[in-house]
Amino acid sequence: MHGGVKFYRGAAHAARNYVEADRTRADEYYLAEGTGIASRYVADVHTNELSDTSEVAVTAAQPMDGDTYEQWVAGFDVTTGLAKGRLRTDERALRFVEVVVNGPKTWSLAAALHPEVGAAYDAAQERAAVEIITWLAEHSTTRVGPRGRQVQVPVSQLDAALVRHYTSRAGDPHRHIHLQINARVLADGAWRGLHSVGTVRSIEAINGIGHAAVMCDPEFRAVLAAHGYSLDASSEVRELAPYAGKFSARAEQIARNVDRYEADWRRDHPGHEPGPNLRRSWDRRAWAEARPHKATPTDGHDIAAAWIDELHDLGFREPPRQPAEASRPASASIGRINRDAVTRLALSRLGAQGSAWNAADVRGQVENILATVGVITDPAVRRELAEDLTARTVAACTRLVAGDDVPEHVRHLTSEKVLEVEADLVGRLVTRAATPGAPDEIAADVAGEYPVGAASIRLDDAQQHVVAALAGTSPLVVIEGAAGAGKTTTLTVAQQALHLRGHELVVVTPTKKAAQVAAAELGAPAFSAAWLVHQHGFRWDADGRWARHDVDPSRIHLDARLIAGDVLLVDEAGMLDQDTARALFTVADEASARIALVGDRHQLPAVGRGGVLDHAARWVHPDNHLTLEAVHRFTDPDYADLSLQMRTGARPGTVFDTLVQRGDVVAHATDVERQAALAQIAAASPGDLVIADTREHVASLNATIRDQQPATRPTDRAVVTTAAGAQIAVGDRVATRRNDRDLDVANRDQWHVTAIAQSGGVTVSGRRGTRTLPREYATAHVELAYATTVHGAQGETVDRAHFALGETTTASSAYVAMTRGRHGNTAHLVAETLDDARAQWIETFTRDRADLGPAHAREAALEEIEQYGPIDPPRRRPRPEDLQRTRPALGRGSGIGR
Repeated sequence: MHGGVKFYRGAAHAARNYVEADRTRADEYYLAEGTGIASRYVADVHTNELSDTSEVAVTAAQPMDGDTYEQWVAGFDVTTGLAKGRLRTDERALRFVEVVVNGPKTWSLAAALHPEVGAAYDAAQERAAVEIITWLAEHSTTRVGPRGRQVQVPVSQLDAALVRHYTSRAGDPHRHIHLQINARVLADGAWRGLHSVGTVRSIEAINGIGHAAVMCDPEFRAVLAAHGYSLDASSEVRELAPYAGKFSARAEQIARNVDRYEADWRRDHPGHEPGPNLRRSWDRRAWAEARPHKATPTDGHDIAAAWIDELHDLGFREPPRQPAEASRPASASIGRINRDAVTRLALSRLGAQGSAWNAADVRGQVENILATVGVITDPAVRRELAEDLTARTVAACTRLVAGDDVPEHVRHLTSEKVLEVEADLVGRLVTRAATPGAPDEIAADVAGEYPVGAASIRLDDAQQHVVAALAGTSPLVVIEGAAGAGKTTTLTVAQQALHLRGHELVVVTPTKKAAQVAAAELGAPAFSAAWLVHQHGFRWDADGRWARHDVDPSRIHLDARLIAGDVLLVDEAGMLDQDTARALFTVADEASARIALVGDRHQLPAVGRGGVLDHAARWVHPDNHLTLEAVHRFTDPDYADLSLQMRTGARPGTVFDTLVQRGDVVAHATDVERQAALAQIAAASPGDLVIADTREHVASLNATIRDQQPATRPTDRAVVTTAAGAQIAVGDRVATRRNDRDLDVANRDQWHVTAIAQSGGVTVSGRRGTRTLPREYATAHVELAYATTVHGAQGETVDRAHFALGETTTASSAYVAMTRGRHGNTAHLVAETLDDARAQWIETFTRDRADLGPAHAREAALEEIEQYGPIDPPRRRPRPEDLQRTRPALGRGSGIGR
């Protein structure tokens, strides 16, 4: 189960219309008579004042029909018809928060093939939803008290609705439950508003519980095994995994066809909404277009039968059923679980992901570990084990904020390891800053017009100062600059100045692709930071555990060797994580090399624990903290000024108004219309860069854009279908998504497909030559690249860029996306009115989720406590002495155990 929390704000009837309209003919086929449109559960929390403990009782209520569901959404008690306290009536009123309980695609395919698997999967999902409701009831809060002196109190009753679907939006098997938590909760004797921020911060626990509850469900796993199915390391059904991509590709093609019909219809009927009959006609037409040789299903029974036929057409054959004694799935023995090892692993994973976390994040990690290990047992037993392991891990954490009144959602936990890394980094920076050094005066004098090859480069004053500092003697130099500030030109000159003095400028970047871009721009080698530290013996694993091994100096690559006086320059340093930075600084210190950090704290931050550039800017000697202020990228100087305002987030409303006047903002009435417009732009102007906020949105855009280009539409003779369901043919623009030294490809390298072999191998060509990718790599790590994420766009410069701004876009993402184009940058929003679009734009520039290290996390935690109020009464936290620690059965070693 993976996904986020969604907020529903708006009219109750609109929520009802959405739920009813989202039912497909297949859903109607699977749903039993009298099911209603939603199930309902009520969770009551009973607190024992003497022991300061609580128990949650979750009760199934009567299913809700359309009228009842509408009442429920509006905030009324559906049994009495009375309002749950004072209800807001404005359009922005929060009605419910929603999460989705789902699983891997192949689980739904198995359920479609076998009614017994379907029944067991449905029951397991329902049990998982009840577990999530139970957890939320126990941990959710609301706020009481006068403004400025509010405190958070636990809820005593929580109301939930379950809306079950059997298909995806694309019309293929996808069993999932929309779990909706009503925003009106009972707390402290009155109906109040749910503290929704706390629910959002619980997403790791929600996802972890939802996944583990199904993955470890004995009934579901036994039925799968009885039908001859097994699960691989990624939880997919092994026997169905080879067919999932092709199956999804055909279903998603139908959905894109429907979107195209809808976009065309809305263009011709502005201000109107399509009715159910029209949508059904689009469904039939889309099916006929995608599968011209197949009969169009007429009802839910036909659709379900068509799924099975589709799988058989793709070559799937059902495995033989297993006898009862052989169908019991292997389960890890709870008594042999090394609980201390689980705690260490959870802390390592948490530290790799961020500087601070909360108990919900811990619970999510614990549940994922149990699912991976294979603890297939009674839900109550697994839940008790997960709670014990969570308590142990929380007890092993270090608290950034002291006190028992810290709200549970506040991320105030960290580890000694995380604190140690940041302390070491700061110590190394302070030591370097203590020796200011001096700029190179000769370099400063000649850099105004510096010879490069047969030409010369003219630098402005700020660029000249940067060259002098890099060619000087300071052990630490920090250079910050806005997007398009002429960094590449400056570094080219600095590199030659250093070379004339017998030193090298060794350039590293946080990613391999950025290193390739830097190398091409500078005309000299550049490397990923990970490669350089790996050469010097640093090793790490997928769980975030770092170590250093002895390396024979003679085996270190010549390009990775540093000598005293060389400059180790980290480009895009704002994206550098703390663990890699520590390793880099260690290598530089051992070689007595100088360090220069170049970046922009307003662009994308590190993935995980960052803040390296912030720490360096704080501690560097003032004379060695330089700024490139002039923006050279944009042909329009007025836009250059606007970009600087976007960089700092200054006056976002005024900036938006100016962009609208310039024609740099386009508001689309619906997402399908925006999708169609961006696809048309990409087809008409292949050189334009199309950017979206999430990988899911990019994947959808890529497929839609590709549909607009008939020359690259797939044929049955030359197509590779990826595991994600994308179809790749000759002529397509693609990206490789995993570094592979043997193949000489990097994550986010872009290529054009020139040939597809019968074996499924893909030949691609790009700026770096031609590569032949084996089928295994192509299906797992190649995707269409007509659009890109913001992370993929950072570092790119094109003529024009178009950005699909979404509800999760951060200030740094918007700034990066809106500064890629020399001649134009356009933001595309989905909004009913220009005022709505303006509000979205302003809200975007209030979002900043950068992780700048544990010290910053502590300040953020204190601000949140001030903003949201402390918890009252404080919930008793488990102490180490409370835990019934038993010696692990294995007794030794670091493994989790089986």
